[in-house]
Amino acid sequence: MPTPHRPPVAVRRALRKLGSDIRDARRRRRLTMTVVAERAFTSRKTLQRIEAGG
Repeated sequence: MPTPHRPPVAVRRALRKLGSDIRDARRRRRLTMTVVAERAFTSRKTLQRIEAGG
């Protein structure tokens, strides 16, 4: 469900960095998105959105 407002620039930047860090850590460990999503008790689509910073 989309947020009704746009977060401040600093928050958007922090979310993009967090998503990038999660993606980098997953790749370093050679884990698939499916495995990480299962371990996080979420869907692969949600993990994909997190890694994209959204």
